Amino acid sequence: MIFKCCESLLHHLVINPRDIYFCCSTFDKRLEYLPEYDGSLLDLEYYKKIRQKYLNDCKKGNYPSPCTECPFFIEKDWDETLGFTTISVSNRTKCSCNCTYCIISNGGDPEVKRKLNTQKTFDVKPVLEQLRRNNMVLDNCQFVIGGGECSEYPEGELEYLVYFSMMTNAYIILLSSGFFYSKAIENAISTSKAQLKISVDAGSRETYLKVKQADMFDKVWENIEKYITAKKNNPESEVILKYVIIPGTNDTPEEAQKFVEKCLNAGCEKIEIALEFFWLENNFKNNDIPINLKNTIEYFASQKRNNVFFANNISSHITRWLNKNFN
Repeated sequence: MIFKCCESLLHHLVINPRDIYFCCSTFDKRLEYLPEYDGSLLDLEYYKKIRQKYLNDCKKGNYPSPCTECPFFIEKDWDETLGFTTISVSNRTKCSCNCTYCIISNGGDPEVKRKLNTQKTFDVKPVLEQLRRNNMVLDNCQFVIGGGECSEYPEGELEYLVYFSMMTNAYIILLSSGFFYSKAIENAISTSKAQLKISVDAGSRETYLKVKQADMFDKVWENIEKYITAKKNNPESEVILKYVIIPGTNDTPEEAQKFVEKCLNAGCEKIEIALEFFWLENNFKNNDIPINLKNTIEYFASQKRNNVFFANNISSHITRWLNKNFN
């Protein structure tokens, strides 16, 4: 049936430390499933009921308020099969990185970081096993492992998530700062369908310190080279290096060029470009953007030959700005 909806409402699950949502497209306008959650087994009948309610509303044109401005909320002939094509595991919050753009820590707020790094949360394994037993994990599902730093998960947990993805024929996406080299990540990218994504966001140590607020630039690049070596003989995995453009901090073509050169020297085959979340939230409707940002975007857009691409959630805005400012 053709109607306005999105893949997240139909087939996604985002497991956070205290709640579960259908999506994570924005931080404060998400489609709610369980606003309070403690790791208990899910009431799957309730999930089906609330999912069906959202679907019925969409078909009637009574669109959920968080979805009305979302670029992924589109009209098409949707597959309504019950089950998940993407499960985001973000129940952990400990992270030694301190990014100034971090949504969870309010930009690296010291008190928020302290709480995130010390708070206890639940074991996600029982609920994942429940979903598997009830055939809710669809074939070729994506497991996105984020929420804090996955290399700092409790002993055995990341290993379990990698194993679980293999047993369910899933594709595992590991989001990491690259601070610590992980044998579990090495195992995933060397033997299974996996993607490791590391946000470096800088081409120089000085800018890295401004963004990450941690002196780990050299160590991160050392770990990146080891990961790239580990995945070389596995065509089903990839290592993606990411650059989040932060207006006023790292938005110069010179910094961007240094980053791309570091990526190529490390043997990286894919480079992803994103925009700082809060800046994008406040400016995505604008046609005019700062000159430094324009020049940096133009530089990255010129690097397609080096497999530089823009993240899905900003690609339409980038195209609009490029068309307006550079054609």
